Amino acid sequence: MSKIELLNWLLFAVGLLALLVVYVAYRKSSEIIQPARSGALVNTPDQYRLAHETVEFATADGVRLKGWYIPAVGGESGCSIIFCHGWGSNRGELLRDTCFLAEHGFNLLYFDFRASGESKGSVSSVGYLETRDFDAAYEFLKVNRPHAVEAVGVFGTSMGGSVAVYAAVKYPELVCLLAENTFLSYQRVVANWSWRRLKTPYFPLVALTLFFVRRKLKADPEPYSPRFNVEKLKIPVMFINGDHDDLVPLPDAEALYGMCRSEKKQMWVIAGASHAKCAEVGGEVYRNKVTAFFRENLREPAREKAA
Repeated sequence: MSKIELLNWLLFAVGLLALLVVYVAYRKSSEIIQPARSGALVNTPDQYRLAHETVEFATADGVRLKGWYIPAVGGESGCSIIFCHGWGSNRGELLRDTCFLAEHGFNLLYFDFRASGESKGSVSSVGYLETRDFDAAYEFLKVNRPHAVEAVGVFGTSMGGSVAVYAAVKYPELVCLLAENTFLSYQRVVANWSWRRLKTPYFPLVALTLFFVRRKLKADPEPYSPRFNVEKLKIPVMFINGDHDDLVPLPDAEALYGMCRSEKKQMWVIAGASHAKCAEVGGEVYRNKVTAFFRENLREPAREKAA
């Protein structure tokens, strides 16, 4: 084989490899913005004997979302918590881990983000479009349950934590925030997911995947990342993270905590907990700490005056 023929074969191989990289990156971008939906919701309020109402509302861009409104056990309260689940999850999974809060005087509003659970929509943005979903949920609560919004807190996990941080800055009247397994930045969590879960190197695959995500969304989700908003928080914040979390490694969680300028912030690291397993590993201690945070910080203004 001549040198020219060898060079041509080499160029062909390089071109073929480049096409393969582009193809894989394009496919990965689709997996990110179109997560596989789980089937029917496995966890429902009926399983926990909680009175509830199935609710439905639309976002500003016309996506229909479904959820549950659960009044506080023993009587509807003026204090409510809005829950934001993670990517590839649904409201039922978050209900399973947090429904105990209804027993402590809080109304609970759970909803499925777009392209998740029972909600409509086919595109997830891991935080950017989901801020519109929170807007719709909060508006639904204010319009349809005005007596339940004297004090409103937010609970977000993973992607939902990112949305919750953004919402707590956008709506300064929200009184407290619990952010669990919340990533530092969109690009970083995608890189962690690609490398730690798929063993995909950042360059060129992850960088190219992020390029395709931006093209498909026609927007860059990165500016909606917690690292651009957490320092603006002024309300009480509790951060929870596991020390075995591969998507949100402990140094990332600690960096996010350090950037938060709230005068009333705390961080709890759960030993042995991986991503989205804090409630499972934490058990009763988890339930007690989460309850204590909301009981201390989520109170009706009238009650505070009386005290």
